Amino acid sequence: MELDPRWLAITEALAERRYPGLGEKALMEAVRARSDAYTKERSFSIKRLAKQPAEKRRDLFARLRFFLPRDLMKIQFPLRELHYAGLLPEREWRVLDIGCGLGTTTLGAAAVAAELFDKPPKLQVRALDQDHVAVAIFSELTALAQREEGLVADIRLQEREADVRELPNGRFDLILLGLVMNELDLEERRTLLEQCAARLDDGGAIVILEPALKEVTRDLHRLRDDLPAGLRVFGPCLTSKPCPMLEGDRDWCHEDRAFRLPKKLERVARGASLRYERLTFSYLTLRRDDATLAQSLRGEGWERVVSQTLRTKGKRELFVCGESGRRKLRILDREVTEANCALAEASRGTALQLETDAERIRKDDVVAAVNPGSKGEPR
Repeated sequence: MELDPRWLAITEALAERRYPGLGEKALMEAVRARSDAYTKERSFSIKRLAKQPAEKRRDLFARLRFFLPRDLMKIQFPLRELHYAGLLPEREWRVLDIGCGLGTTTLGAAAVAAELFDKPPKLQVRALDQDHVAVAIFSELTALAQREEGLVADIRLQEREADVRELPNGRFDLILLGLVMNELDLEERRTLLEQCAARLDDGGAIVILEPALKEVTRDLHRLRDDLPAGLRVFGPCLTSKPCPMLEGDRDWCHEDRAFRLPKKLERVARGASLRYERLTFSYLTLRRDDATLAQSLRGEGWERVVSQTLRTKGKRELFVCGESGRRKLRILDREVTEANCALAEASRGTALQLETDAERIRKDDVVAAVNPGSKGEPR
């Protein structure tokens, strides 16, 4: 998976106009500072970076030049799962982007819409954020992106400076919470979700994206198990039972997808000691109806791959999660056949259907596989 190079050109041009004189070295330092705030200083609050004008300027520069093009692709996985289930409307999307920042999540959604549909739906977007500068950059990015043919679906943006707890009235098809929940305490998260549920139209979806950090993600698992009335889990889970990851203290379920940063950003990532060859995050998709990702898969007994494949001499092992909980599967290299090769080739996020509940998969076992979050037609 690669980023459309036009995004890099757009963000570079806007950064040069808004933040002239800040070069690659300054970018590396600003990227490292923001990363450290999220991963090493969790008592922090990211708001520290906005207290001083110089820090805020460099933080916005880092978000625009590095984090936005890196994170644009994350929203595509939950949206593709909804598309696979036939649940994305072909008419205009009414979108509420809460804590929109620079617009990463909405712009990513608009890019997916442009790719999925022959005649992409328009996005009518209400966007909220406390940072008026970030909101202004979002508006500029939207205008620049729409000049590029086929890059994004048509966006009608109505943005305003507002606290994420002050939601506008109205009904929405898609409510986006990109890297917002982790900055609220657990009670505030539930309250915000209650407000979102009241504004979600029938057939609509709430998508929560969070960093791939252990405690942040386990908090998302806890939120999943204690949803406000009227909300149900669509995905990525293939079970409606309590999250198996919370049975112990060490487990957590997040996404880790192959993704290569452009060379310019790869240098920045290396300089800031960040990964550059993977896209990691956690997410949760919620709806008001009974539709689930599991229902969109043909047949029963599907389990989702929730780990990378561990390859050791002569065998491969991975973890899956479904109605029977979290379990490990193993297949010996010598027993990989055409019937079961889907297991050997599976990656995180793949849904597997097995004819056996045994841990070891043998040469005569049949394994079906589908990846609803990847490119492809809906069922």
